[in-house]
Amino acid sequence: MTQVWQIAAGIRGRNYADLFLKHDVMFMGPGACGDYKVNKDAYRTISNKSQIKRFATDVKQGDIVLLRFCHRVVAIGKVSEEGYKWNEVFDDVFGWDLQHTHRIIWQDHLSEQIREIQKNKELFGERKQQPTFTAVKDRPVLDRVEHLFEHCKTRPLKKMPEKLPDPLTLDKLGTELFSKGLSNEAVDKVIVAIQRQRRLIKWYEEQGEKSKRPTEHEVVAHMILPFLLALGWSEQLLAVEWCKIDLAAFHRTPTIPGNCCLICEAKGLGHGLQESFPQATNYALRLKLDNCKRIVLTDGIRIYLYEKSTKSQWSETPISYLNIKLIRTNHLVPADTNAVDTIMALTPAGINRELV
Repeated sequence: MTQVWQIAAGIRGRNYADLFLKHDVMFMGPGACGDYKVNKDAYRTISNKSQIKRFATDVKQGDIVLLRFCHRVVAIGKVSEEGYKWNEVFDDVFGWDLQHTHRIIWQDHLSEQIREIQKNKELFGERKQQPTFTAVKDRPVLDRVEHLFEHCKTRPLKKMPEKLPDPLTLDKLGTELFSKGLSNEAVDKVIVAIQRQRRLIKWYEEQGEKSKRPTEHEVVAHMILPFLLALGWSEQLLAVEWCKIDLAAFHRTPTIPGNCCLICEAKGLGHGLQESFPQATNYALRLKLDNCKRIVLTDGIRIYLYEKSTKSQWSETPISYLNIKLIRTNHLVPADTNAVDTIMALTPAGINRELV
């Protein structure tokens, strides 16, 4: 009997199904401890260690995989012959470390059938919660998809992502920022701000959850505000909880809607951010922030920068990205974004470059 697995492509606010399909791969995490088969002991304390073990040891060539986002299956695939591999290129997928991989031949020609099967009822619609990765044993699910298995085809695998540049050391980051025109004094302030932020992030990750910290307000007050001040913003031009916006920046005083040039929507540490973009654009529209050309989405670790594509339309793809823990000159997602350029774009001169 064919072994069938299901795997989630993220959660609301973190949908990476496109990466699975683009590169003929499935991946999961956490994977920071390295190759599971080499470092089994390191995964003993991981909460989903049993799922990682099954992923690394039980998946075989020819098995069927159902790719799921929430309760809906978005693709069906067949496991290739390459086997389990630990791949460091997936160490930052919307902030998650997901380096455990298998190559999957996703069956694009069956996409319409998958959609039709779920026209009235999602395949996993009766499950309130579903593990990230498990074997599928439910007959009600299998009975609806088994007829597709014989139509799965073999083809050459799509190309995997190129290796990413190593994260910059803080010393190297300082050199890069200085070469971009940031003053020595400002470089020193930014490096100190990042050091403090990393220290605080570590504390939050180890102890903050016990006391339900950090809140969105703490992310702004303890992480984002100090970072922007280090970049050269003044307190007068940064308004916290302004008109229900978490943080707003202005290119000059008075701090009125016509002078707003940046709005920041913050979420709790580790929170998915993809669904926060419409909330931010609605603020800009509701308050008629016509001169606001930039939006920042952040959870304190990750910073996404968006810009207006036209006078009234916002581009839904970030133009810049920065991960405070892994500062790189290129990223898997969003692709072709440079963290050094992101930092420069967040300076007052960078945000206000189009304003007079």
